[in-house]
Parts: sequence; C-alpha cells; structure tokens
Amino acid sequence: MPNRLETLLRSQAGVATIPQLVAAGTTAHRVRAHVDAHRWQRYGDRCVLTHNSTPSRVQWMWIAVLDNRGPAALAGFSALEVRGFRYFGDEPAQIHVVVPRGATYHRFPGVRVHESRRFRVTDIVTAAGLPRLPAARSALDAGAWQPHPRYACGVLASVVQQRICTPLDLAEALRTVGRVRHKQAMRLAVHDIAGGAEALSEIDVAGLCRRFSLVPPDRQVVRLDREGRRRYLDCEWHLPDGRVLVLEIDGAHHMRAEHWESDLRRERGIVTTGRRVLRCTANEARHDQAALAADLVAIGVPSCRLVSASIGQSRLTR
Repeated sequence: MPNRLETLLRSQAGVATIPQLVAAGTTAHRVRAHVDAHRWQRYGDRCVLTHNSTPSRVQWMWIAVLDNRGPAALAGFSALEVRGFRYFGDEPAQIHVVVPRGATYHRFPGVRVHESRRFRVTDIVTAAGLPRLPAARSALDAGAWQPHPRYACGVLASVVQQRICTPLDLAEALRTVGRVRHKQAMRLAVHDIAGGAEALSEIDVAGLCRRFSLVPPDRQVVRLDREGRRRYLDCEWHLPDGRVLVLEIDGAHHMRAEHWESDLRRERGIVTTGRRVLRCTANEARHDQAALAADLVAIGVPSCRLVSASIGQSRLTR
C-alpha cells in the first residue's frame, strides 16, 4: 500500500472518497475490484470503507461528512461528542451533519442532515480529525434543535459543566448566531451559567429570583470540609443581618437511600460553619417557585427593590 494511501486511511478511520483514493496512489479500477470482491464496501454516492465489516460509529461519522460533494461538518451533539461530551436522551445517538442551504446529499440511516444559511467552509474545525463546527456553535445548535427551551438550557449547562467550552465562548457565539429557536432562553441561561449555575435546578433558582425580584445568590461557592476537600454549595446568600443562608437543591438521585446518610453528613458540615441551610427538590425549584420564594423571603432574603432603594438612599445621604 502506498504511503500516501496508508496515511489517508489511518487519518480517516479507513474511510475515503474515490477521488481521495485515486489521488493517494490507487486507481478507480482497483477500487472497483476490491468492492466487487467484497473486500471493500461502497457507501452513498462516492464513499468507500476499506474493510468488509460493519462500520464503527466513527466510520459512520466520516462517511456522513465525506459523502457530501460540498462542505459538510459534524454539528450539534455529534460535534460535541468528538470533544468528549456526554448527554442524556436518544438524540445524541444520531449523527448530526450540517451542510449549506440547498445542498444535495445522500440520506443514511441514523444520520440527520441540517441545512444552514450560516454555514461556511471557514466555520469548519479539523484539529481533532473529523471536520466539525466549534464547540460553542455546536452547543447553541444542539439547544436550538430541542423541542422545549428547558432542554436547550440543559444542553448549555451540561456543556459548561463538562468543560467542553466556557460561558464566555457561548456568549460570544450568541452574538453571531442569528435568529434561532429558544435564543432568549439560551441567552438568560448563559448569563446564569456565567454567574456560577452549572445545573438546570440552579438556573431555575436564578429564574425564580428574577420572577420574584429577589437578590440572586452566589452559586457553586467553594468551601473546604474537615478533611480539606473542596465542596460546592448550590446557592448562598449573605443576609443583611450578617447570617449566611445556603439553599441545597436535591435532584432525583438524592432520594435514594444510599445518598441519605452522606447528605446528612454534608448538611452537618455546612451548619457547623455557622451557615443556615434550607433544602428543596429540583422539582420545587422548577414547579413550586412561589412557595419556595415565600420561604426565602421569610428567612430574610432581601428584595432587589429594597436593596436598590437602600443604595439610592445612602447616595443621597452622602
């Protein structure tokens, strides 16, 4: 096998187009001979898989991208998957590819092709091998393709939590994303994530504070436990009377018996530092916000309006 051909197939997981194979030193006749002998396989209009077994997921990604005659790249969840992103649901199981609006393409099972007016050759990133869109653009696309804005916000929170990109990257991408679905919800989510929210429940608390005009909390506050390990507090308020209030938001996994004892130990560790602790479920933070807001007000979380009035009065006094 010529060195150029070996290098090509190694870099593309054994997948190539017929023009690529010919340019690398083989001939179209030899390609046909391998295909006719069932040593190689044809896929789509011009792709060849240089073995006769079932394609792997990475090979399917290469086929989906290379078979298009024009520019194409992995997008959405698939572009994030190449960066190591993991997400729940069935949609990430599909391979997502973006092509220019109006492009012609072959339809493969399990491959979803998105046509975009905003897609250009200069948008493609090839540093990781497979052509893909940048992580921030892919996260926003994946969010915009969700049926509900809450799912879109969940995508952005997960991307930042898994360190695929930063809130600043997302904010910068939002400036040029154009008119897409859930844009306003994603903009608010990026603002909350930049403030420290790394879970949907924490984004819900930020929305609760906006809705009921409460001072927003500090999020993901770092503290050291007795063993010197770093722990993170979901939400923390420094109240006007000097007390420190912590709101711990329990997801579904906290309902399991094996988490109960560790949660009690964690709460004792927080209380012994002088903080007061309130607990709520993620479901309450989302669906019972009025009751949760009333409890926060009752314990002393101030209103944004009162804080603004106090600041204005102090300026007048000066």
